[in-house]
Amino acid sequence: MYYFLGIAIPQNITGVDRAQYNRLKLFQKYGLHAKIITTQYHHLGYQFAKQHGLENDIINMYDYFQKTKYIKSYNQFDFISYWKNEKSYQVEVLKNKIDVKVKYNGQMVIYARFFDDSLTSPMFINHFNRLNHFVKHEEYDIRGFLSSISHYAYGNNTVYQEIFTPDGEKVIEKYYRHKEKDLTPTIILLKNKFGLYDRFDSESELVAHFLELITNPEDDYFIIDRPLEIVPAYLNMKKNIPKAAVVIHMQHLGEINPEHVRVKWPYAQLFENLDKFDALITSTQHQKDDIHAFIEERSNLSKIDIHHIPVGYINPEEIVTELHRKKANRFISTSRYVEGKQLEDQIRIVHRLHDDIEDVTLDLYGFGSQHQYLNDLINELGAQDYIQLKGYTNNTTDVYKRAIASLVTSCSEGFALSILESIAHCTPVFSYDIKYGPNEIIIDNVNGNLIEYNNLDEYYEQLKAFLLDIDKQQRYFEQCPESIAKYYEDQVIIKWKALLNH
Repeated sequence: MYYFLGIAIPQNITGVDRAQYNRLKLFQKYGLHAKIITTQYHHLGYQFAKQHGLENDIINMYDYFQKTKYIKSYNQFDFISYWKNEKSYQVEVLKNKIDVKVKYNGQMVIYARFFDDSLTSPMFINHFNRLNHFVKHEEYDIRGFLSSISHYAYGNNTVYQEIFTPDGEKVIEKYYRHKEKDLTPTIILLKNKFGLYDRFDSESELVAHFLELITNPEDDYFIIDRPLEIVPAYLNMKKNIPKAAVVIHMQHLGEINPEHVRVKWPYAQLFENLDKFDALITSTQHQKDDIHAFIEERSNLSKIDIHHIPVGYINPEEIVTELHRKKANRFISTSRYVEGKQLEDQIRIVHRLHDDIEDVTLDLYGFGSQHQYLNDLINELGAQDYIQLKGYTNNTTDVYKRAIASLVTSCSEGFALSILESIAHCTPVFSYDIKYGPNEIIIDNVNGNLIEYNNLDEYYEQLKAFLLDIDKQQRYFEQCPESIAKYYEDQVIIKWKALLNH
């Protein structure tokens, strides 16, 4: 079995998540048995996996210890009637129809949220003491059982957490420092098959134990997608240790200082222990060459095989060529709203273009910490009518095929999967020429343009020239499919088989 090691299935997926899910589909299509392993606890993890159609392809560590694999559904309970009739509480259902305030003698004692407006399947229930301090947080799984209880001190600090099976058996206890915002457990206790509790001093030790339980070194192979979290656990394994390859999903070096070139902190422990791993996997040839040279120049680093395998692939039969659906002068961006993506550059460039081409628009799809900052910038420029933050979407196909081009302004990438997806929808891409990805996917003046990093004037001129030249647009559209032939799935699976056979 091939195991892809990550940390969680989030509701809104990132590029790393999408790369992992795409690889799963590719392996399954070509008869390579694979599963995704996740290691973080989230009481909505099963719900998110189901939303992405992955519920049968995930092995989550906490699901494993909670024995939820065979659980389908549990009975519902009429909480509202119980609180009103049995406890004589005052119950107020809020406007969203799923949140409920419960009071006793005018003081709130419970705040609950339910999965739907039937109010019989809670998502969480919070309890408050007579001093109005938040003291207990109950989390429920969408499959209908109490999954965990967290206990708090002074309303904000988790001090103790209990995790349960669907039958109500407590199988994990976590104890935390009595310190605000510190979610590092000081000890984790796991009930074993003898009914005794095994002790672990960190999540990493618990993950290592879990991996030892479920894997067989003779039959299994790890592909690690989250080295920061998974590499320490892998190094903690003492038995049943399969071979492992690590995927490098982003630029591996930190800020370039001629006197001190350093590996970025998520990869620090990996590079210090290269001899423990089977291979490194990069998404681009350029990064493979750079890592190889970096290791060769340093005698303290162990030599290791490095393979170049794109994180994305294209089924040529699914390339979207509906050019008649493209909307003139409509640009899009599909990227997280975070600092490294430099989305403010796109906003300023399109705002400048609007003076020349009145009907130009930019829709930015994504999510992240800079949402408010970007929204404020759009308002400051008075660009609300033609530049909009659209939020997260799962339907990128419709977004790409209606756009005239995609914009990328990142300071660095590991591959830029969105570029490949855009071109597969015959939507050219304009991107800064950065490490890594854009200059291996974009062919200048064929399926888009590469622009000097942070040169807003050049970016503006390239977009303006493109919008004013209908023949150039049509040529770019038509050249997209053939320009990405090396990313067709039959080519990518060859690279994977070469690594796995090696």
